[in-house]
Amino acid sequence: MKPGTGFGKAEMGGFERQQLYGAVILLVTALFVASGYMPAWRRPLRGAAIGLFVLAVAAATAEIILWLAEPGR
Repeated sequence: MKPGTGFGKAEMGGFERQQLYGAVILLVTALFVASGYMPAWRRPLRGAAIGLFVLAVAAATAEIILWLAEPGR
């Protein structure tokens, strides 16, 4: 495989992925902090934070599995 071909899917560098996951973690943290200041929204904000965290962990795990399953590894 030539560098940059990517089999027709959009490529993203490792640094950009780290920024994306970092942004999701910051959003999760902000939701947890906001849930402490707004008692009426506590349950929905915490639910959204937990959901986003689970989604980020699933995406990172899927990315690792795909990387390990890549031919030539």
